[in-house]
Amino acid sequence: MIELPAELPAENVGETALEFVEDDLKLALTFVRISSAAYSTGKLQHAGDARSKAKAAHARAVAQLLESGAAHPQDPSVESMLKEVQTALSSLPSSVQPALWMRRAAG
Repeated sequence: MIELPAELPAENVGETALEFVEDDLKLALTFVRISSAAYSTGKLQHAGDARSKAKAAHARAVAQLLESGAAHPQDPSVESMLKEVQTALSSLPSSVQPALWMRRAAG
């Protein structure tokens, strides 16, 4: 059996936290793309589900940033990804717009 160290050095914890944040932001972007594609084909249930998962992944990433004490990310790639996810989420239709998307998908 492999024993893990009781505590990781502080710099490793910070790097690991940023890796988790990056992974969650990438996941959020993937779900945004799935949601957008589903909306465009009129698959509203799939679109809403993917949107919810994207929002959850985004919220998890923000929570991890706050827990790590980096409310303002120092890593430019994380900051850029965070802005990209926020922009992508805001471009998705809200749950009150499904009829509009159905008309667009129909033609």
